[in-house]
Amino acid sequence: MDPRQKEMILKKFEKQIVFFPGYQHAWSQMEKAVEASTLRQAPSSAFIMGKTGVGKSTLCKLFMESFGPRHDIETQTGLQKIVPALYIVPTTTITIKGLCHDILHEFMERIPNHSVSELTHMIVKKLKECQVKAVIFDEIQRLMRPDAEKTRQVTLDWMVALLTLTGLPIILCGDETCEDLLEEEATRNSPFARRYCYTSTLEYFSYSDQPENEYHLTLSELDKAIYSIESFQGNVHLQDPNIKLPLFVASSGILEYIRQILYEALYICLSAEHPILTTAHFVDAYPTLRLPVSLSKKNNPFSLSTSECYQIIEKHGRLADV
Repeated sequence: MDPRQKEMILKKFEKQIVFFPGYQHAWSQMEKAVEASTLRQAPSSAFIMGKTGVGKSTLCKLFMESFGPRHDIETQTGLQKIVPALYIVPTTTITIKGLCHDILHEFMERIPNHSVSELTHMIVKKLKECQVKAVIFDEIQRLMRPDAEKTRQVTLDWMVALLTLTGLPIILCGDETCEDLLEEEATRNSPFARRYCYTSTLEYFSYSDQPENEYHLTLSELDKAIYSIESFQGNVHLQDPNIKLPLFVASSGILEYIRQILYEALYICLSAEHPILTTAHFVDAYPTLRLPVSLSKKNNPFSLSTSECYQIIEKHGRLADV
């Protein structure tokens, strides 16, 4: 296949996002936070949680992009930069000053050596000037690390203050340990727990043959997307038992690993003399990747029978509840 055509197909695949029910719920919770802040004019926000690899960061980036691109508008005083939404990954241990710097770096290169109070007022002013509608902080589980223990409570209090001062949803995203954080705050009936009333926890997929199962739905939609790409051909479909069963064993139902395996199989397929996707491309893709979560430690899952794969999934307790 022509290298440019191969690159085009792989790039299009990477852009395919499936809004399975868990994703839809998390998205709707973020939307509710924005609507509540706008309509109720009450400081309410969302907290998206889940284990690593479930797609939290991808979802948050998509939500940020849904507000539109940055652009300039003409005003009476000159050009004004409009920043519809911010997606921020803290660069250091999470502290108030660190978060202040992370936000302000979205608007300026050099941050003045001001107090936290002065930096906070600068942030409030910039967010209003640039018409920001939402701020998303990712990797918030760093607040649960021992090195953040001494500053954790004051940092949470600052987030609540920023919610109140700006009237904007300050959406948070972190791993499953953040559920403990919310539980602790709820026990104290703290302002933080009351403000973060829209929560969603994304889970790893479980296996089922039922068409409404999230894993099956995701593979079906990805399959449609792949086969809709011009010039792509294949003899197998992702939701076929001989693909979806070993794919689950190989990935343990974790979205990030599923996508890694699919990408590698497509890459091998498109690099072949006859680029038509077959089971053999999945067999070849498996050993090229480091897959520590694989439920089959000794054998290539794509070389096993479907019944063997099903037994492995059942043995590891990964079948969906009926």
